[in-house]
Amino acid sequence: MYARRSFKAAAGLALMSALAVAPTGCSSDGGARPATAGGRLDLGTATDSAMAAFRNNDKASKFFDSAYGWAIFPKITKGAAGVGIASGRGQVYEEGKLAGYAKLTSVTLGAQLGGQTFSEIIFFKDRFAFQKFTNGQFVGSASAGAVSGKQGGTNVADYSDGVAMFTSDNNGLIVAADVGGQQFDFTPVK
Repeated sequence: MYARRSFKAAAGLALMSALAVAPTGCSSDGGARPATAGGRLDLGTATDSAMAAFRNNDKASKFFDSAYGWAIFPKITKGAAGVGIASGRGQVYEEGKLAGYAKLTSVTLGAQLGGQTFSEIIFFKDRFAFQKFTNGQFVGSASAGAVSGKQGGTNVADYSDGVAMFTSDNNGLIVAADVGGQQFDFTPVK
């Protein structure tokens, strides 16, 4: 009985937290851009490291040469106690050049408990897909398609609706794993 009350209290607290950070779409208020030069430098360093890891994976690396642009989130933190909340900041590239910053948020409901951190990259096949992301018309939603962790994989990743999404944790690259309901706030470089 006590455990049930504790779980309900934790779920209630998680729901209140989720509502406080619920995504509101894209804006140009600077919400995605780190507030300080030091914060931008730290994000840039983390992004460079995550990008190097994605470039070293056979399935993801092919997209860097052909994609119009990409958004990379070096550290997304996901926690759940009945309500799952994920958030992270990243950098957005257009034709290989830094175009702005993005903030990712996600709230999911269901039986879930625990936490994890991972990196994510979203490749945009063309200008249309890129503008859909930067204009707030893109909601990340995908299911696991191909897995290429330490064991490798035989499935070949490709674009779906103009985007290809990859996540990576300490075990290796996972193509489009559990990224449903993600929303993004984009702020251009000023």
